Amino acid sequence: MKVNFYSYSNKTSYYNNQQSFKGIKFKKQTLYDLFVRTPVGYTKPNKSLTKIKHIEPQYMAGTKCQGSIPLKNFWDFFEKNEYVKNCGYSTNTEGYGNSFLKANILTPISTSYVHDCSVMYIYNKKTGTHALYHALPNCSYSTLKYMLKALMPEGYTGGAIVPGDSMFYCEQEQNMKNMLKLLTRSNPDAIVNVYHSTYRYPEIVGCRGEIYQIPNKGVQKQIKAGEWNIKDSGQASFKILDLQAYNTFENILRGCRTLESLEKLWQSFLNARFPEEILKILKIQIENKKSRI
Repeated sequence: MKVNFYSYSNKTSYYNNQQSFKGIKFKKQTLYDLFVRTPVGYTKPNKSLTKIKHIEPQYMAGTKCQGSIPLKNFWDFFEKNEYVKNCGYSTNTEGYGNSFLKANILTPISTSYVHDCSVMYIYNKKTGTHALYHALPNCSYSTLKYMLKALMPEGYTGGAIVPGDSMFYCEQEQNMKNMLKLLTRSNPDAIVNVYHSTYRYPEIVGCRGEIYQIPNKGVQKQIKAGEWNIKDSGQASFKILDLQAYNTFENILRGCRTLESLEKLWQSFLNARFPEEILKILKIQIENKKSRI
């Protein structure tokens, strides 16, 4: 099976449909005390989207398709304080695709600079884990399959697909269809849907098996100022963990050819103090590679 690993930064740059769901403030300072309040008029889907069709752009927002669901705003549901910010993780802000995160399902994980890329979010409520994959445009089905298995060897109970900016809606069709096909076939019982952003270039956040958006401050400032050539510098609301294929999975599969090099790489992962769930999946890949040396 060929896995197409590569990384790049697509520094390319449509009315701000700011759909707002108001939540409440919370007092206690642990993630176990945070919960999602279902807004009036919003019903969580109880079945999966069966087909990707009628893909179309939104003005100054994200790509949508028939049956896609508007993203809720993260800070309307969670208290905006330093505790929540410090417990979460973000991918790089430079727009490098083929990046990923995994953590306890109560830990917010986010990615940004999703232009012609797409985001695949999967979670397992039975094991209390979730993961996020920022896929490059036209990502191969085999790469998506590999990443799904690598990130969630314990399986998943649900997932979400978030295409990028509507300026690139044609380029996102392949990823959207491949992600839906993969997630619904790999686990027919999982509930999988497509979500669309209602802002331009937002930060995409997964938490507690739900997917959200955080408006991009820099982009919103430019829009309010009436600027027409909007520039996105990415956004990371949480601690950055720059986990890309080239410095993790690809390095294990192709970069390390001896047991010594694998041990050295594993030690670098430990020194980086990655979250427990990240270390678990990297350890599996390293042990698999050791068995083949």
